[in-house]
Amino acid sequence: MNKKTITTLILLMVASIGYGGESKFRIEGNIGQPNYTGSVLIIDMMTRDTVATGQVENGIMHAIEGTTHSMLLCGIVANDRSFMRSPLYIESGTTQLNGCDSNGELLSSGTPVSDDLNNFKLAIQKNNDEVKNGKRNEEDADSINCSLISTLISKHNTDVLGLRMLTGMASVTLPPAKWLELLEGMSSEFSKNPKLARHLSQEKQKMEICSNTWVGKPYKDFAVEYNGKVSQLSDYVGKGQYVLVDFWASWCGSCREQITDYSDIYRRYKDKGLIVLGIAVKDKPEQTEKLIDELKIAYPQIINAQEIPAKLYGIDALPHTILFAPNGTVCARHIYGDRLKAKIASIFEEK
Repeated sequence: MNKKTITTLILLMVASIGYGGESKFRIEGNIGQPNYTGSVLIIDMMTRDTVATGQVENGIMHAIEGTTHSMLLCGIVANDRSFMRSPLYIESGTTQLNGCDSNGELLSSGTPVSDDLNNFKLAIQKNNDEVKNGKRNEEDADSINCSLISTLISKHNTDVLGLRMLTGMASVTLPPAKWLELLEGMSSEFSKNPKLARHLSQEKQKMEICSNTWVGKPYKDFAVEYNGKVSQLSDYVGKGQYVLVDFWASWCGSCREQITDYSDIYRRYKDKGLIVLGIAVKDKPEQTEKLIDELKIAYPQIINAQEIPAKLYGIDALPHTILFAPNGTVCARHIYGDRLKAKIASIFEEK
């Protein structure tokens, strides 16, 4: 999926919540770059300012000390810019660096924010492992993950950890209504920065749109004209059948991968009453048609929809799936792969 990453959402925004005075910090340990010896910079990822400089020997950073007025979200950058390691949350006390995880993200301990983040990651991993081991179904796991994310954000609603979680992981995991609730609980200090306030306002608007078209809400119709023909979502949805809609584009690699699943689902369930519909958005019609021919897509398509459904349903990443119930209400959104197949099977295998 080409969902914008957590870091890029807030990298260039300045947000500072003061402690009410200066606090001393100390950073030391394994930066997860074992072959590196040389100097490094500690860069504030929100402002791009240099917070401190230090020395690393065979991947081990000598102790760096300094003061800060607020919790900082930083990265460790080689002086020659050959690598960067993040995220590094700096607050009062000693942060012990413990290398990197499998995703290349810094591991740390020793401060309250490090402990909170580590406990959160462990709880998420445990929950996901129980799904893999068949001890918990995915819907229950989703509910638990949403609760874990919400709790962490609520606890850190005055600092950069809460902000990063809200604009990153929470924006692609939580139901929009819950995200909006958490936004309301964020510190008013964040709105004092014009760039950040503008960004959060835009995210809020998108989430409000998503909330109005989320699970349980009725579908919103739209019309698209192409080659002299007008196609509407209502030509398919709300007519007594389940409709699985794939919002996609020919330039989207993940979309191409998902089309195999949609084609398999279509072949398996079309005679049982399922309608599968592709809606090409943000794409050149000739490229859409070319890929339809190449992949021999058999289910119907609405071509040249461009931004119309994306704006109406708050879609900013592709592919995006919506399953509509026979009465036209949304019964599932944003599910893929095995989970999508299981959802469809649960509906039609019982018939």
